Amino acid sequence: MDPISMNSYNVSNLLRISGLATGLDTDSMVQQLMKAASIPLDKLEQQKQWYQWQQEDLRDINAKLMDLRNNVVFNLKLQGTFMSKTVSSTSPNVATATAGANAVNGSYTIDVTQLAQPAYRTSGSLNIMDPNAALNQTGTIVLNNNNKSVSIQILSTDSLNTVISKINSSGAGITATYDKNLNRVFFMSNNTGSSQKIDFSGSDAGGQQILNDFLNMGIIFSTDGLNTDTNFVTGKDAKFYLNNDKTVQYTESTNSFSLLGLNITFNGVGTTNLSVSTDTDKIFNAIKSFVDTYNDIVTKINTKLTEKRYYDYPPLTDEQKQAMKESDIKLWEEKARSGNLANDETLMRVYYSMRKVASSTVSGVGSLASIGITTGLWYEGGKLYIDETKLRDAIANNLDKVKQIFSGVYQPDANGNPTLVAKGIAQDLYDTLKNGIDAITNKAGSSSQFYDASFIGNRIKGIDDRIVQMQRYLNDLEKRYYAQFTQLEMYIGQMNSQSAWLNQQIGIMTK
Repeated sequence: MDPISMNSYNVSNLLRISGLATGLDTDSMVQQLMKAASIPLDKLEQQKQWYQWQQEDLRDINAKLMDLRNNVVFNLKLQGTFMSKTVSSTSPNVATATAGANAVNGSYTIDVTQLAQPAYRTSGSLNIMDPNAALNQTGTIVLNNNNKSVSIQILSTDSLNTVISKINSSGAGITATYDKNLNRVFFMSNNTGSSQKIDFSGSDAGGQQILNDFLNMGIIFSTDGLNTDTNFVTGKDAKFYLNNDKTVQYTESTNSFSLLGLNITFNGVGTTNLSVSTDTDKIFNAIKSFVDTYNDIVTKINTKLTEKRYYDYPPLTDEQKQAMKESDIKLWEEKARSGNLANDETLMRVYYSMRKVASSTVSGVGSLASIGITTGLWYEGGKLYIDETKLRDAIANNLDKVKQIFSGVYQPDANGNPTLVAKGIAQDLYDTLKNGIDAITNKAGSSSQFYDASFIGNRIKGIDDRIVQMQRYLNDLEKRYYAQFTQLEMYIGQMNSQSAWLNQQIGIMTK
């Protein structure tokens, strides 16, 4: 048997031969070699995970900063927040009210003598028994209401229900309802007030017949087609006296209206006293909400800035996780993730900028401390504390100061228009938060962005590119290792064949 010539084969195309000639565990040896070669890839994956953790934590902080800015600080920028009023009524069954920002603190007596009502009209007992049967009558019914006249064409095939449907959809502002048990039709204007009217004058002869003969409306029309005074009804205006002055009677077309900065609702006839005062609870709670939310975010940021980093706990690889329990993985990753934002420059600038604003003084007015909001001890990381008694006293007795500290100081310009002359803390903090949010977004990106061009985003993209390159290199390396072992197997196989041939020849010669 002739020796095998290696030049006859393309080694790269050979199937993997695992120790057929050598007895070596080729797969195990290649795996060990690849494990060592994959260490740089593992480092890249760990580095990527580290950046991803940073990105996640920065985005989480940014979401909290945006909540503080948009849902809390923004409200304190508005002067209207400090103009909240509350209204009490001695007789809520007569009237209740809420106060607008322009309402003046004080007491108002209201004597309601009449509620606003819509126009009502009821038919007599109907002369038809089936509301779905055709009336076999044509004509035009005219509905007049609130200086508006609407013509409704009735066909011979129309039933009572059809006529009612046409009235309700006519745009006359009248709603008709048929009550089967009472066998009557009820008409009511959609709005209240004396301008509301249910008037069928102007209906032609066919329409009059439908109204009288079928609906039993009892309408008597004059020869000129106009109704007499008994053939239409109107709504009623609300009537009342203010502050016990019986010389002037006020009227409103509805039972809910605005007066003296109050949004008043009449509920019945009688007398009540409406007392308007500053809503200290609402203002206090708005400020407390700010302090609580501010404290939550500065505490979180301070924790991340001062968190210990455990360098002996790098992010786990997938292979390492497979060999561990879930509970152990959790404990490991808590330490591995710890300190990922320690002393982060971007976060530190945001943190100290916020604290600087919170401790600042509004020129000519005062600081938060002057109204009972102070900063804790140095080791508490900038937390704010409220002296509730002092803050409530400031709201009740020096509301302008409280308002100016948060919302700024305004003075009229030459034209009498209010002009900001000193920024309030809420205004300053709002701008500071915006700058901080922008800075963090530039560093960590945002989940709402279609394309992440942030600093960390670009770092992750760069690592991804290196990972792809490394995976290609490792794939090629693994092929090369297997090719080399295959070549070794072939050489050993060749040597074994040559040895067997020589032994064969020696045996022949010795015979």
